[in-house]
Amino acid sequence: MDNKSIKKALKSLKKDKKLQTFVRNTNKYKYMNCDYKKLKPYTYTILLKDTKVITKRNQKGKGKETFINLKRGDYVICGPKNEKYGLPLEKILYTYDLNHIENKKIIRKGFKLTKKNTNNKKKVSIIASWGSEQNLEVGDYIMLELDNNKYYGIDEKAFKKTYKLSKKN
Repeated sequence: MDNKSIKKALKSLKKDKKLQTFVRNTNKYKYMNCDYKKLKPYTYTILLKDTKVITKRNQKGKGKETFINLKRGDYVICGPKNEKYGLPLEKILYTYDLNHIENKKIIRKGFKLTKKNTNNKKKVSIIASWGSEQNLEVGDYIMLELDNNKYYGIDEKAFKKTYKLSKKN
């Protein structure tokens, strides 16, 4: 695992006050009553049974990014790059408005993975905030949860469609 190098970079960036601030764009998601693997971009489903949800970097077979074990009533959302990711109901209630299920505008701290902050590695593996291994590459982003301690990664292309640099930087 590369959590040690990520934690070191995070500590340094926090100390030097160089963490960037990003604002997530809002998007509307449509409900689909289907197996999560059949979701299309900007759709979601609610799980009817306990399910292991696998998120892939892209749908062209580049490989698994991470997985999460979810329970009945949890959500699976399909993002802009056709990536399917699962969220427990608690996190859905915290980060999405549930009328038309539109994500809230949330301000998060984070940073881009570079060769410098990954010790010249092109690929890194972390334990994401939900407890599963997540495989990332240079160019992807590390985003802090709202507690500024737990973190997770976002694929570079999905990040660019989902976040923008805050004017407060």
